[in-house]
Amino acid sequence: MSLSTRTFTTIAAELSEISSSSFRVTRRILINNDLLKNSKVYAGDVIAVLSTSVVPFSSESFCIGVAWPSQDIPLDSICVSTSHMLSANLKAGDNVRVVPLEKEKSTFNLPTLRGIRRAQHIAVAEVDDLNRPIPQKSKKQDWLALYLREVLVDLKYVFVAQKFAIYYEGRKRVFRVVDISEGKVNDLGEVAHALSNLKLNISTPTLWTCGWEVQVTTKNASDASNKDKISQSEHNSVISVPVGYSSVGGLDKQIEQIRDLIEIPLTRPDLFRHFGLKPPKGVLLHGPPGTGKTHLARAVVSASHGVSVLVIAGSELSSAYHGETERRIRDVFAEARARSPCIVVLDEVDALAPRREGSEDGSGGGEVEKRVVATLLTILDGIDEKTTNDGEEERVIVIGTTNRPNAIDPALRRPGRFDREIEIGIPGADARYSIIKVLLAKTPHEIPDAELRSIASRSHGYVGADLSAVVREAGTTAIKRYMHKGMDTSLVLTSEDIHKGLAAVQPSALRSVTLEIPSVRWADIGGQGHVAQKLRECVEWPLRHPEAFTRLGVRAPKGILLYGPPGCSKTLTARALATESGINFLAVKGPELLNKFIGESERAVREIFRKARAAAPSIIFFDEIDALGTSRSGDDGASERHQGVLTTLLNEMDGVQELLGVTILAATNRPDVIDSALMRPGRLDRILYVGPPDRVGRLEILKIRLSKMSVDPDVNLEEIADITEGCSGAELTALCQDAALLTMKENIDAPYIPYSAFLEAARSMRREITPEIIEHFQKWKDSRGLMDV
Repeated sequence: MSLSTRTFTTIAAELSEISSSSFRVTRRILINNDLLKNSKVYAGDVIAVLSTSVVPFSSESFCIGVAWPSQDIPLDSICVSTSHMLSANLKAGDNVRVVPLEKEKSTFNLPTLRGIRRAQHIAVAEVDDLNRPIPQKSKKQDWLALYLREVLVDLKYVFVAQKFAIYYEGRKRVFRVVDISEGKVNDLGEVAHALSNLKLNISTPTLWTCGWEVQVTTKNASDASNKDKISQSEHNSVISVPVGYSSVGGLDKQIEQIRDLIEIPLTRPDLFRHFGLKPPKGVLLHGPPGTGKTHLARAVVSASHGVSVLVIAGSELSSAYHGETERRIRDVFAEARARSPCIVVLDEVDALAPRREGSEDGSGGGEVEKRVVATLLTILDGIDEKTTNDGEEERVIVIGTTNRPNAIDPALRRPGRFDREIEIGIPGADARYSIIKVLLAKTPHEIPDAELRSIASRSHGYVGADLSAVVREAGTTAIKRYMHKGMDTSLVLTSEDIHKGLAAVQPSALRSVTLEIPSVRWADIGGQGHVAQKLRECVEWPLRHPEAFTRLGVRAPKGILLYGPPGCSKTLTARALATESGINFLAVKGPELLNKFIGESERAVREIFRKARAAAPSIIFFDEIDALGTSRSGDDGASERHQGVLTTLLNEMDGVQELLGVTILAATNRPDVIDSALMRPGRLDRILYVGPPDRVGRLEILKIRLSKMSVDPDVNLEEIADITEGCSGAELTALCQDAALLTMKENIDAPYIPYSAFLEAARSMRREITPEIIEHFQKWKDSRGLMDV
């Protein structure tokens, strides 16, 4: 006798608080084992359950599941889950018919197996409580969407208007599928495909399958009560839920550590019991803002199949009433134990458990915070001491995220509580490339892979949040271009769009620092070719040829000191170095760091180096470093006042904490007053003399300067170079300026600057660099044993 010709009585498998729907049994429809064999229906076959009391057929009178054999089910009954009962409007004891779905032919207007499609976006709305709207654009909504996706993946087969139940926030909640789509509707072809489906599938509903790549969004019941579908265009503005570890870029090492610490203890606790080990209880993710700590925690949750999740923001548990905060914490972990295995995510844990004895800045926790920390410590210590009703140890793991790890109470940061601390640091070039690839995975673009690697190598100091903002800015640029040109251009991202995005978005680590943005090229500087070559070797070579440094076992120089008379292009050379190398450039004027309050100057120096490390590779340019690095052997009292600043500078450059990825560039015209400890190898490794240009250098400077001016074609530049011997680059520039002013004084309408104006300006020019100054620098160089470049 065929299975579809029989009538069955339904038995309800009620949803319980502990079992929930995360054990992949929700999709199963239990049928007597012998009956399945005789009907030639196999375990896992897709079947439909139809209510015999509803005629004609409608989308609310059937449910879809998989056949599953059971010895405990009578021949005339089937057992279905609560979600299936809701979808088909059934109750226990109702008469139903079971129909296996066919590949081609549609029976009772049911979907066919060939017509099954893969869902990419699903919108659901809660239908059992119209007066309780779901909070939009919040972390709670994101975590609810994660849990809903887990339930839908367990159901596997879904269709529009289907209902299902979950146990969430201590109560049973019913949701309805209001819209399903295969992806973002972003072109005319997709729109036409959606419209054709809308017309053709009125009588026969479309059946969809859910995988872990599906994105679930929630809608308020009031928004979906009068319609069964949501406009396809709304899918472009909803919050996406991360799809496992594939949505995380540049954190492969951290993901491997987390999988060892979380997935194995939760999914295979028997392995730990075999070795007599206690599984880890917690993981602390820490690092600068925007590096992906919370995103990684969400990915862990998304990838941990069959594991319950509770996400708590540290500030959400705080209460003004005595003992209320501690009670909320206990309730959270009580619910986690009831849902074992469970992951508890404590976002911004430093707000929940600050240091009890106070931090370095004098801000410590009060009495309430001390009680909260004590409660949290007690709970974490007791996680593995309780067992479930099955006699197994409760499997609860805590993931904490913070960008202020030193603000957390030290008692939490020991093995047995937060067993491992994983740093989510500033990404390197390879990590940035992976992040960009993930960000552009679903974005139409015409950027070759080689160009993406080049962009990643130049975006020094950018974290994941910064790169996301860059892509958003690039997308905005592409949209504006498309709207301006219309159909004459394609709606795709280009390399130029990404470059504009990089120019518009600064690295997060440098937004609180005055950032110099140089625009000087080596071609704009004349007469200092030897200095430019040495700077390239010190700064650009380690970035462009790291394999050579590794192969030869050498390290890049840490610092360069440019010294020489005033006006000889020391600062201009530093600007050109920053422009040509593309490295983050922090310009610091020595006197700006000095402060009359004790300790403030030292703090300012430490802050500069901290920002530079966060944005590495970077260059810190100390102009007039003699104001900070005055020799400690002086007798004028100034050295004693600046001794703390100098000591801090020495420690930051070559102290216990290694300075990686940061190059120090300093300039001075008083090298004799700088402390000798600054100019030893390991600090300012290279000391370069930037003196007045020679005849060839003066000729280059004049050509560069006069190329932007209107001059007499008969001007003899070589003669001007001869008569300006000993002049600096700044004096040559001033000479050209004076010649232009003299011409304007004689004739304001003059078409060009005559040669005579240059000669007159040269005769009246005052020389700032005297032979005595040159001799002074030569004597200092000889006393230091320095060689000519």
